[in-house]
Amino acid sequence: MEKFGMSFGGGAGRKELLDALEAQKKQLVQYQSRFKDVVQAYKSLLKEKEALEASLKVLMEAQEEAQEAQEGDLNATSDLHQDGCSLHSEDSEDTAASGDTPSEGGEEDRAAATLRSDTSAVGAEQQQATPPSAEADRRGAQLKNQLSTLTGALATVTHEKSRMEASFQADKRQLKQEVEALQERLGGARAAQEAELRAAQQQLAEGRARIITQQHEREREQEDHAQQLRELQRLLQQERELRQDRGAESEAHLSQVREERDELKTRLRAAEEDHKRPDPRVDRLQRELTELKGRLQQQTHLESTQACEAEERAGERAQAAEARVSGLEQRLSELSSVLGRCETARQRDQQEAQRLRDRLLQLDKDNETPAGRTTSDPAGDEAQLDVGVLKEKLETVKKLLSLAAQRNPLQSIQSLQSLQSIQSLQSIQSLQSLQSIQSLQSIQSSQSLQSIQSLQSSQSIQSIQSSQSPLEAPLSGDAASALYERELQQLKDEFERYKLRAQVALKNKSARDGSAARELEALREQHAALREKYVDLRLQSGEADTRHRRQLEEGRRRAAALQLAHEREAERAAAAHRDELLRLEAELHKQRERTVALLGEKDRELERLRAPRRAHDDGAADGERRSGLETEGDVVSRALRRAAPGEPALLLYAEHLARKEAEAGGLRRHKHRLEEDVHQLQARLVANEERHGEEAARLGGQLDKLIRDQSREGANMEYLKNVTYKFLTLQDASGRQQTLNAILTILQFSPQEKHAVMGLQGATWWPSKR
Repeated sequence: MEKFGMSFGGGAGRKELLDALEAQKKQLVQYQSRFKDVVQAYKSLLKEKEALEASLKVLMEAQEEAQEAQEGDLNATSDLHQDGCSLHSEDSEDTAASGDTPSEGGEEDRAAATLRSDTSAVGAEQQQATPPSAEADRRGAQLKNQLSTLTGALATVTHEKSRMEASFQADKRQLKQEVEALQERLGGARAAQEAELRAAQQQLAEGRARIITQQHEREREQEDHAQQLRELQRLLQQERELRQDRGAESEAHLSQVREERDELKTRLRAAEEDHKRPDPRVDRLQRELTELKGRLQQQTHLESTQACEAEERAGERAQAAEARVSGLEQRLSELSSVLGRCETARQRDQQEAQRLRDRLLQLDKDNETPAGRTTSDPAGDEAQLDVGVLKEKLETVKKLLSLAAQRNPLQSIQSLQSLQSIQSLQSIQSLQSLQSIQSLQSIQSSQSLQSIQSLQSSQSIQSIQSSQSPLEAPLSGDAASALYERELQQLKDEFERYKLRAQVALKNKSARDGSAARELEALREQHAALREKYVDLRLQSGEADTRHRRQLEEGRRRAAALQLAHEREAERAAAAHRDELLRLEAELHKQRERTVALLGEKDRELERLRAPRRAHDDGAADGERRSGLETEGDVVSRALRRAAPGEPALLLYAEHLARKEAEAGGLRRHKHRLEEDVHQLQARLVANEERHGEEAARLGGQLDKLIRDQSREGANMEYLKNVTYKFLTLQDASGRQQTLNAILTILQFSPQEKHAVMGLQGATWWPSKR
């Protein structure tokens, strides 16, 4: 009950309660077997006690009758007394010999002594010559009854001894069988332990192989990342070289523009010398200039309004572009192939642009005037100008015109030209504000516009040269006015063409710069992202390697500790069983020696019983011849004297029984201890199997998690972010459940993790809005 109380108080499980019940059942069976043995021994002792009491009663009756009959012949009595003394000495020797032997022979010795005394008494009665024959018959019948009683008592004691011997032999055989069964179970436990150890070693080898495979995969991934980084660095170096080449080309263009500027300066000086007379139509031209300014302001206001609208549209497009960022980020993996195709397209477009330039040069050569033929080379070079060079050129022309206006009365024309230049610059600035909106045009359209720009620039330069060629000659009168009007019209046309060319040039330059800047920024962002990812992968790889090594070392230590503990336990069990086997063998040898000694003692006792009977027969014949008589009282007294030394034999027999019972109890206790040891070993083996199974399951889960971590490194994190955001913002239960299933599928949750998440999802843990 104390065990049950402790079990219920400590919160033990069903297994512990079942073990306690099983142990109590075993103890109950043991107590029942021991109680049966005690009852059987008690019954045997009762039978022996009854037999001995009957023998003692017979002897006491014989002694009482012997005291009544004390008459007889003195000579016969003396002869009989001498024979009794010899017999009594023999009985004393027999009693002393039986006292040295084990106590099992005590009862047999006393029965033999009683039988000898009865035999001698019978002989004495036969030798005694009693006158009445009826008394002799009665005494003979009484002696026969006593003899039969003593014989039955001796048979009872002998039967009990044989039964105890058979019980002892059966217990010995049972113990031997139990020892053999325990040895077989111990061998099975050792084999199971060795098989478990081999399985653990095999699992450890498989884990090592998996870790080595994962390390190789990590190394391959690092090599792939390094190769990608080298490819990106090569692309960046090519972009830098391309920009350097463009810078060199710009320097060449700048030097060429400077030369053209010097040439224009010389021409302007010549024009200043030629145009020193004032123009009478300056007022009209100024009014026209004012009107042009008003129209220009209106146009500028309209363009600013359009620019605002375009900025709004650009904002909307930017929002749309931000919405498309998530989709565009998915195409980052195709960046290398896209860059290659862009490089090929750029080279193809450059070839197409060169072909168009050649075509334009050919057209210029076909359509140029005689005056333009002399300046065909500068016109061809101007086709290569960009917007910055044209702006500098216009500033230079503006300054020269202002100087000419100060020196020449014909400053109205120069002021008109300068104002037109200012207006053109303002229009260029307004177009520069619009270049950010139009930066998404394609490369081919920009290059076609560039070819148109080069054509228009060449035509404008030719028109300027053609307009300046008449100014070199001296003019006067109506011819000069007509010439100025024509020149003004040409300047207006040239201004329109130049404005269109400036728009196209700014558009092309902004498109090229914007696309190049975006590509460079995208490459930088990709490079930074790849660098961060590479660093993260290195850190994760190092942590994973450290964790794997630590887990491997821990597993090795556990395996070594388990193996050492199993070896120690096996050695301890083997030593205990070996010692127990040696002790049992020694006890068996001792028991065999005792049995042999007991059998030898019984044989000697039988010989002694047979020898006095033969001697008594011989002595009886001699006594009859001597006609000697012996009284019955003397015979009974001698029998009592012979029976008195046999009383300690009962105590020896009881001690022997108690010792044998103690040995049997010790053997049973030892057997129970062995059974408990076997049960403990079985429980330990079961616990070790469970622990090894749990450890194997845990290691398998960790390996699956590592495999999932490696496979999910290349997953689309942007898509995962969008799905998680959708899951956090959804209020619909069904939609949230579908999103949760998508997240579990993307992240590849293990079955245990998925079950835990679904269990928590089943409860109302998600807060609802009120």
